[in-house]
Amino acid sequence: MAGFDPQFVWNGLVVGSIIAVAALGLTLIFGILNFINIAYGDYMAVGAYFTFAANTQYDLPIVAAALVGMVGMAVGALVVDKLVFERFRSRSAIVLLVVSIGVAFVLRNLIRIVWGTRNRRFSGPIEAAPEVFGVRVLPDQVAIIVVSFVILGGTYLLLRRTRIGIAMRAASDDTDLARIRGIDTERLVTYVWIVGGAIAGIAGILLGLDAQLRPNMGFTALIPIFAAVILGGIGDPLGAVAGGYAIGLAQELSVVVIPSEYKPAIGLLLLIIGLLSKPEGIFGEATR
Repeated sequence: MAGFDPQFVWNGLVVGSIIAVAALGLTLIFGILNFINIAYGDYMAVGAYFTFAANTQYDLPIVAAALVGMVGMAVGALVVDKLVFERFRSRSAIVLLVVSIGVAFVLRNLIRIVWGTRNRRFSGPIEAAPEVFGVRVLPDQVAIIVVSFVILGGTYLLLRRTRIGIAMRAASDDTDLARIRGIDTERLVTYVWIVGGAIAGIAGILLGLDAQLRPNMGFTALIPIFAAVILGGIGDPLGAVAGGYAIGLAQELSVVVIPSEYKPAIGLLLLIIGLLSKPEGIFGEATR
């Protein structure tokens, strides 16, 4: 246990930014396809490792390498859908859930085969953390928060101001009605996987910036991500973002009253509390 320190709030904002981006991508996929993709955490890991390869093996600057990781995972998500999920889309959500578990195992082990099992990090200097008002602020942490705001703001504009985004929202509310109204739901599924895959890739890169890369990095992040989605209201993008920041802050501030090794349990605890007390989500906008 430790006394209160504003450093915990800053760390919570950094962690919350990562969780919020990841939860946004996951809830977008659920809103259209109506199944929880357990492989989503491994999508994040693959995006991070694509970036690692471009950054360390091909000497691309981290920004260019991140674009490679984001685009690579967007394409990868679409390929996995065409090869695997599309064949089971007519089945129940439970079948798709089980299939996604299999996809997760395959992706995780492919990472181990290609990049090995030891921890990795992006190329770049290790910089000292200057103090700002008594808080140690790493440049990577500032980048995480800035990029997350850009992604969250860009996705908001996509959903609110573009024809594709409006179609996504309509299909999330009622897929059958959207189809009757003339929306091409099959093409929409393609867009959802591209956007969701790209967001997963970015979330994995942000996670890799905050810690080291390892094959199971996405899997271990699933509990707080799912907690954020459920706390925010399944299928509600704005709620998922709010839930992400709530989980991040709660995890980091919890060390004031409990040992730091129990931080990961906070996400699970809030997930249970959210299901029991407010299953419709923070803003009452859960779609299903």
